[in-house]
Amino acid sequence: MSEDLVRKLEDLMNSMKDWERKPVLKSGHIVVELVKLPERKTKTTARPAHLAIMIRREDAFRGIIIEEPDELEDLIVAVTTPKLKELINAVYKILKKHRVQEFEL
Repeated sequence: MSEDLVRKLEDLMNSMKDWERKPVLKSGHIVVELVKLPERKTKTTARPAHLAIMIRREDAFRGIIIEEPDELEDLIVAVTTPKLKELINAVYKILKKHRVQEFEL
């Protein structure tokens, strides 16, 4: 990790508004964005405004917010498991079956 990147992100965070997003990359239908999360205070804790990564579908407003490297590693492990690939293929097969609508002539 370069100090130049850290400095650039700090400058960017200071210029961004709360919840503002900056696109980082796009892969197919998936968009990765840098988002500034606002300061959050509770009765017992306070968390300053900070940057996080949001991963979402391009046509969705909400996504997965990742703030720590461990969260990214957990996500990578989860989405690369063979069980998930098998499950999504089965779900897609059902989806395709229900997309077809037949009409009487």
